Amino acid sequence: MTGIAPASKLRIAISGGGIAGLTLAVTLYRYVSERSSLEVDIYEADPEVRTAGAGITIWPRTWTVLRHLGLYDAMSKHAVKGPTQGEEGGRKPAFIARKADQPEEGFDYCYVLAPSGSTTMHRRDMIDVLLGNLPPCCKLHTSKRLTGYSRLHDMNPERARNELSPLLQLSFADGSTARADVLIGADGIHSATRYAMYADTHSAECLHASLPNASLERWQECERCKAALPVWSGVHAYRFLIPTEELYTLNPDHTTRSIGSVLCYSGKDQQVITYQISGGKYLNFVAPCREPNGDGAPYDGKWVTEAPREELLSRFTHWEPEVQQMLQCVKQPTRWAVHVVENLPFAVRGSVALVGDAMHAMTPNFGAGGGQAIEDAYILGRLLANLRVTHTRIPAVLQIYERVRLPFTTDIARRAREVGLMYEFNAPGYYSGPADPEAADVEDGHVVVGEGGTGESAREELEELGRAIHEMWEWQWTLEFDEQWEAAAKELDEVLR
Repeated sequence: MTGIAPASKLRIAISGGGIAGLTLAVTLYRYVSERSSLEVDIYEADPEVRTAGAGITIWPRTWTVLRHLGLYDAMSKHAVKGPTQGEEGGRKPAFIARKADQPEEGFDYCYVLAPSGSTTMHRRDMIDVLLGNLPPCCKLHTSKRLTGYSRLHDMNPERARNELSPLLQLSFADGSTARADVLIGADGIHSATRYAMYADTHSAECLHASLPNASLERWQECERCKAALPVWSGVHAYRFLIPTEELYTLNPDHTTRSIGSVLCYSGKDQQVITYQISGGKYLNFVAPCREPNGDGAPYDGKWVTEAPREELLSRFTHWEPEVQQMLQCVKQPTRWAVHVVENLPFAVRGSVALVGDAMHAMTPNFGAGGGQAIEDAYILGRLLANLRVTHTRIPAVLQIYERVRLPFTTDIARRAREVGLMYEFNAPGYYSGPADPEAADVEDGHVVVGEGGTGESAREELEELGRAIHEMWEWQWTLEFDEQWEAAAKELDEVLR
């Protein structure tokens, strides 16, 4: 598919045309000083570039990257922003949690303020902006589902002596092949790049090493390599886009109309996350519900499927009026089995690297998956765009990316898990709800903690929980993204000396 390139070209193949893959391509061409030195091909499995899910939140770190890429104005046109006036020190509402698992009206127990509040948009709008910023010289190939790759110097040792020969041969489901110097797996939670990377590494490193279960021939059973397999989080998330006109006709004073932030309706074992997208035309409705003994259990069946409306309604029978009003507007929900890829021991091998969900598919409790994919792509793109990065230096440069990004995203995925337990009143040491919600006492309009609590008012315990949630969110604006890039740039200078 790809012809012989000039000797100076660095040939980069990106598997996946989603947010991570497109951002990587935009970054490469934004920072390379000579476009003729790069040849970038994006291989998208589907017949067209699609999106998984509807809404995406953009937090301060992500806006930093978009400004660097010159995309701030284009993205802002599609974004739904919070209140224009700040509150404490110029901060604005970003995330609000509200106790909602009772028949009477709920109340807020957590109020997270961030420097720019929360900004939300439709994923399709973000994809379109990224596509519109791809240069003509970047080639997008559709209906190209990667099935694996091989190192060409393994096939022909003579190639290893020629630095300018392509390092990799890619194989696709349609029987075609392509060649590249670098392969970036931006192919999501089902990443064929990740599977191939771990299968190859298991064969080369584990089978003959003194590792636990190293004698096992299948990488999926190796104690180290099976981390590449997605694991069910034990959560089903019901999704639907609610037309705001319909909802606000039912209740003109519905909190989601004017709150200007992500709003979480919290309850025992489940929650409803909402925010406006598409210029306020729709309310993104996501209802994560925990299943007993589901975390880590094998999952049979399709991960995404249509769900009976009655199934969703039965989950929230005794919840507050605002939740019931939203449920009246949910017509045909889909049910998503939320899977994760956590604690990968590595995300780079040789001239192959992973970005986005292929490296760190996480629970959606921070709304951070898309932002972290953008950060991955930016740092990796800037590293590879340096003209001094030759073929022989590619592995060392990719290792810089891994050292900077893999520990960070692993930690964010861990925090996302923990904060999700807080939303659903399952976090150890915090408010856990009454042992029997239907038999709970009510004082002054709020539930009093029964067996399993501390005996204090639920409102007091929830305020303590709210403070803990706020602390969990602070990384979004206290950890500066530019510091990560500066660390990567410093390492790159050392490698290129």
